Amino acid sequence: MRSAKSISISMATALIVAFAIPAGAQILYTQVNVAIPVGGAYDLDANGDGVTDFVLQSKLLEVYCTGGDGYSWSLSVTPAGNNAVAIDSRNISPDNAAAMQLNEAVNSTLRFNNSTTVMAGLYWGACGTGTLGEWLNLPDRYLGIEFRDSDNLIHYGWVKVSATAYVDRQYHLHATAVVSGYAYEAIAGKPILAGQISE
Repeated sequence: MRSAKSISISMATALIVAFAIPAGAQILYTQVNVAIPVGGAYDLDANGDGVTDFVLQSKLLEVYCTGGDGYSWSLSVTPAGNNAVAIDSRNISPDNAAAMQLNEAVNSTLRFNNSTTVMAGLYWGACGTGTLGEWLNLPDRYLGIEFRDSDNLIHYGWVKVSATAYVDRQYHLHATAVVSGYAYEAIAGKPILAGQISE
């Protein structure tokens, strides 16, 4: 007859194994709450291997026009290496990241861009007034990502981001960018749905 102590050890070992390798669970999800200040950046390590896969950056620039000074704020994402972000296939400009909605598929049928890509932006002042990108003032949208592992195999994932910005009557910028979670499919080449956190 097994002792209570050996049964407890066996159960603890079984629990550790169960948490380390969840049966049938191949989606790895990380919940965060990271605010990116204007002038700041966030290094995203999608698979937790200690290597930055994407950099999200909130940037304010002063520009000069014939009529005087102008200003431009942008939230952009820069993939590292051969990684890439999904872009809107309906948009003729490859500089805009797609603001995907919940349950949209992230897979090989999407168009991806592996260079710096605009998510949201504002410009104002003597150069004119306008907006850039698809993310401005749309809460809880998803950035579709593809990245390569150490074996150079492609994995698909998503990053949940909210971006709000406006210029007040005194022409002061108020901008907030928040990353609230990300996930990827551990099986190379397998699609994932935006917002999906389990199989």
